[in-house]
Amino acid sequence: MSFMPEELNRIALAWLEKARHDLETARRVVEGTAEPITDTAVYHCQQAAEKALKAVLVEAGQPVFKTHDLMMLLTKCAAGDQRFTRWIDLAATLTPYATHFRYPCSDPDPGLEEALEAIALATDLYEFVRTRFDAHHDQST
Repeated sequence: MSFMPEELNRIALAWLEKARHDLETARRVVEGTAEPITDTAVYHCQQAAEKALKAVLVEAGQPVFKTHDLMMLLTKCAAGDQRFTRWIDLAATLTPYATHFRYPCSDPDPGLEEALEAIALATDLYEFVRTRFDAHHDQST
């Protein structure tokens, strides 16, 4: 299946919007509350990073696979833009959050500091992708 560039941009923006929603959800469940829900926050941080990276792949006309593996997604993104290699630590930190805390387990939920770090990492990646997308869009107009 082949898409026109305008359609790829629209789909990529939809992925970015979903990433933004995940970040907002992560923030809302930990910030300004007496009982932060850290397991949900870190899950949504992983989801935000995943969706931001998938937006990059969509924009490039690459296939988007069902995966939570941020390292694989970063590798695919880095093939087109080496700046994505700087996010390797993010992938190692956030990838496990896709599944580890989604169901009951014997591990304690992440602490508030861990959740806030996850939010910061996911936000940094999202902002990088968003800025990159805006710059590419400005160059094409």
